[in-house]
Amino acid sequence: MKKRIICVIFALLLCALHAGACAEAKVNIGKTPPADWEERDLLRLIVFKVTPCDAMLLQCGGESMMIDSGTRKFARVLEQALIDLGYDAGDGHVYMPILFNTHPHDDHLQGFWQMVRNGMTTDLFITSFPVDYRNEMQQQALKEFTGRGIPIHVLEQNEEMTLGGATLRFFWWSGGNDPNELSCCTRIEFGDASMLLTGDAVGMAQHGLLDQVPHEWLKADILKSPHHSYTIMVKDFLNAVSPAYVFSSNTLYYAQTTQNQVEAHNAKFGTSASGRIVLETDGKEWYIYQIKGQI
Repeated sequence: MKKRIICVIFALLLCALHAGACAEAKVNIGKTPPADWEERDLLRLIVFKVTPCDAMLLQCGGESMMIDSGTRKFARVLEQALIDLGYDAGDGHVYMPILFNTHPHDDHLQGFWQMVRNGMTTDLFITSFPVDYRNEMQQQALKEFTGRGIPIHVLEQNEEMTLGGATLRFFWWSGGNDPNELSCCTRIEFGDASMLLTGDAVGMAQHGLLDQVPHEWLKADILKSPHHSYTIMVKDFLNAVSPAYVFSSNTLYYAQTTQNQVEAHNAKFGTSASGRIVLETDGKEWYIYQIKGQI
């Protein structure tokens, strides 16, 4: 009898551990959050309307990081958007504590380069690409940054950092050759809530990640559609992530196939082409809404 009780307790502990590992946050789209929502400790991701480029702002616990920056043509409008959000250095220029670039292509990095040239200040630039990586856009940006005394941190594979109360894990397909295949993915965890940002991880990279990383690192409530939804996602990759909501930085003209794929997976799909997307969570629930027309 005693042995049976011990077995039952052990089984219950295993179930509890499994439930914790697979914890998910409820996703609410276009719904009004509770009255005390703004008083809670929140993680927020703002997806700017810089179609078909990537530019996002991650906020948590009073700390901020900008993830990618679009091309230089969006620099001025992004600067104004960031100033409106409170990132004014006091002299009319932007101050953003951390800049993170997923890979050195113009539509992800050129905006940082231009905004720094325009006077934006920062405490740190983060990349997963070596400083001697032979890529013209990266070399232009790093020259600008080092010339202004901006510290540069090159990530290690599977490195973790915190932003407020959130934990960020960075990883990429180690077998990649070009910047898209080597795009740095970011898994963000906050309480039971999780998000996976994929840069431009194309199909080969998705296959590579399935073989390289534990699948629990891929599982997430929210997924950024890889490579601007230009190509359909690898089915096993989408299954591994199993998101409730997927967003894209492209127009529906290019993202329609991905939308169909996502909705066939019983998940919701959105694009920032028609306006800024805001995703907020208290670690238990997500509230997602869109501001039509706003960058």
